[in-house]
Amino acid sequence: MVELASTEVSSNPHIEDFSTNLFVYTNFLIFTLNPNTDTMGDIQAALADLKSGKPIFIYDADGREEETDIVFASGSVKHADIRFMRQNGGGLICTTVSDGVAEKIGLPFLVDVFKTAQAVHPVLRNSLPDTLPYDTKSAFSITINHRKCYTGITDIDRALTVAEFGNLVRDVDVGTCEYPLKSFTKAFRVPGHVFLLRTSKELLKDRNGHTELSTAMCLMAKLPPTATICEMMGNNGKALSKTDARKFAESQGFIFLEGHEVQEVWKTWSG
Repeated sequence: MVELASTEVSSNPHIEDFSTNLFVYTNFLIFTLNPNTDTMGDIQAALADLKSGKPIFIYDADGREEETDIVFASGSVKHADIRFMRQNGGGLICTTVSDGVAEKIGLPFLVDVFKTAQAVHPVLRNSLPDTLPYDTKSAFSITINHRKCYTGITDIDRALTVAEFGNLVRDVDVGTCEYPLKSFTKAFRVPGHVFLLRTSKELLKDRNGHTELSTAMCLMAKLPPTATICEMMGNNGKALSKTDARKFAESQGFIFLEGHEVQEVWKTWSG
């Protein structure tokens, strides 16, 4: 278990190494670490990478999806990042949004849209994802393209959609967007080629998927609550194994985290 203690500071972040404790000054918090624990050091490095626009890698859990996602902070996504996910991930490129921001914009869970449409479209009856083998509910919301996109599927188009959505999430989250719904419909059209994922209401309490894990990491990095993620696929028709995903991440100099590590630190960070 990671041992954490926090105290507010008001000077520039810096690091001091003492004989018995390592104090890491990040986002105006001091975390006291057990020197025999690597988890907090990996989390701090991952938060710094997210803030600098680099990817991190998160494996959800044994017995769940058992998948590793490449994770970027949405607001900093460039077309090279979409290409990186497409070439080295190979899964579905999706963008998360916190439940609170989704509620303010009016972004629904896709399953709720389908439930409403069942009366008109019988094909949707008895087809909803109520028997998922790895979870109790789906995080999918709607799909979007930015209005300046052409087809919406190119790396450049998807990066534009993701980055602009990240900017909207930032503005809604901090309260500088007066009309979230109007701002959304002015900037985006549906359907599109970027899949939105809405987190559960209480982050990492009733659902521990990549949607929640990646969004929690953005929040702990003091970034807007939106991440862009992509599953890593193997060459055997299955998801890339945890071992191979870790090897790839470490070979590229990136941080690899397991879901339980994020959850442990989140519990302390979120109070």
